[in-house]
Amino acid sequence: MGRSWPGHSPTVVGDAATRRTVRAGKDAGAAGATRPTAADLTPRRLYDSHLSFVWRNLRRLGLPDAILEDATQDVFLVVHRRWDSFDARWSSVETWLFGILLRVARNHRRSLRRRAWAVPSPGEVVEVVPSPAAGPADLVARREALALLDRLLDTLDEDKRAIIVLVDIEQLSVPQAAESLEVNVNTAYWRLRMARAQLRKSLARIRAAEHRARPDREGGSSS
Repeated sequence: MGRSWPGHSPTVVGDAATRRTVRAGKDAGAAGATRPTAADLTPRRLYDSHLSFVWRNLRRLGLPDAILEDATQDVFLVVHRRWDSFDARWSSVETWLFGILLRVARNHRRSLRRRAWAVPSPGEVVEVVPSPAAGPADLVARREALALLDRLLDTLDEDKRAIIVLVDIEQLSVPQAAESLEVNVNTAYWRLRMARAQLRKSLARIRAAEHRARPDREGGSSS
């Protein structure tokens, strides 16, 4: 007998500007290929339908762009090896896949620390998926929002970063996120509360810094 999941937790990261920033992260992954049903899934079809999901979430977990291609390949190698362990009656594809990519991201970060590679910051390049109706101003706003999202995610440790990505960006339920992260549901809710509170504080600091710098950019106040 399969599990039934409660509805998605609402995004309550902070004020309206923060919610727009998080929505930009959701929109960046919304233009992917049509996803097959669980009954039709094969490793190849999973690759075709969830490549963008894996790529963008490896970035959101802090991997630099220089190694994203290798890390993505590693995720799908694990998918092939562990395909028989996936049971659509008990897990969603995204829950199962995120658990794999989380471990792959962790291994690559350890490898980077050991090798001390000089790589670009993950915030230097942002993924922008243009809408057919998007004009230049829309694309600039989307790019700025995604860059801000990267900055905010960089303020979180791995546990808090993962729960924010799963619940507030990918819109999984908290129980699904708990399964993916292999923690109990109460722990997942606690991490989510702490992560949202930290993001609100980080955003407030960024906005305050921008406000202080604004007179300098505008040539100072007139006398």
